[in-house]
Amino acid sequence: MRIANRGRASVLVWLLAPALVLAEGDPLLRFFPTPADVPGLKAMGDVRHCGAGEELTLLYDGGYQRYVQAGVISASQRFFRLANGTVETTLHQMTSEDAAERFLSSLCKDIKASVQDLPLKQAKGHLCVSAGQDSAYGYLALGKLLAVASFDRGEINTTRAILRAVGERAAAAIRH
Repeated sequence: MRIANRGRASVLVWLLAPALVLAEGDPLLRFFPTPADVPGLKAMGDVRHCGAGEELTLLYDGGYQRYVQAGVISASQRFFRLANGTVETTLHQMTSEDAAERFLSSLCKDIKASVQDLPLKQAKGHLCVSAGQDSAYGYLALGKLLAVASFDRGEINTTRAILRAVGERAAAAIRH
């Protein structure tokens, strides 16, 4: 029995391995915020990266079809600690800038937040943020990048700062 279970586990790892890319091969890795961008931010664990389609189930427990239909090509997710809270940041590479903007509009409607311009040093993005007592959510579109940030504190300004950091990193990369 143990050999059979190991064989199954090996097959599962072999099947899922192509879905998870090592960090150095992740095109979105450079866009995640750092403590230099957001003081006190501390990464928890490794970045998870996957391609589109059903591979998105590695990041999304249900509803991945919406992301596929919206034009997600790949996605990366990382968790951070900040002010005794947890920040989840998920970055999506979209098929086009228009796809990113359309998806942003749709997601902003979901959280009943209006889309706002986000002037950055080297570009202009768009974002929306919303907060309740227990959590804050935000979305950012810049070029073919769509970023999602959630903070388990109702701190809208911190959520906005995280998205701004992602935007600044992405804008700098787009210019080079």
